[in-house]
Amino acid sequence: MSSSPQQTMFSQIDVTSILPPQPVENDPRALREMRQHQEVIAALRDIANLQKRQNDLLVQLIGIQTAAQRQKAADLQRWRETHPELAQGCRKLLERMGEMQTEYFTRMVEHSIENDDCWEGSEFLFNEFIDQFGPRLIHLNSLLQSLSQLAAPLPPTQPKEK
Repeated sequence: MSSSPQQTMFSQIDVTSILPPQPVENDPRALREMRQHQEVIAALRDIANLQKRQNDLLVQLIGIQTAAQRQKAADLQRWRETHPELAQGCRKLLERMGEMQTEYFTRMVEHSIENDDCWEGSEFLFNEFIDQFGPRLIHLNSLLQSLSQLAAPLPPTQPKEK
């Protein structure tokens, strides 16, 4: 019998009493212990059922997320196939913007080194640094992210068999 990946991902818990039922009609201590064992067993069964439900929900959630990622990838692939010249342009622009990002980081590091002695204890200078470099860095990274998705190379085509 082969098991699916979902089945092997989760464990099973056997929740049964380890004590065989014994007559307890006249023994109040044994009756109390038996009720406590029954309560523990019931609680463990509830926990196991809740964990199974939680696992089922996680499997559904993973399926939904995977479907959304596949749809996005298929949409991007269709766009690249429909606009190959634009995808190639995005690849070239991405390379140039990568160089621009390196230059920008270099300027940012040089500026921080030049003003190193002024930074100590100065929240104002730190905020000035963030104001000067932060917004452009955020926008640049956002553009690079978008371009990298659009510029991803087409997968190699498989030769058609005759």
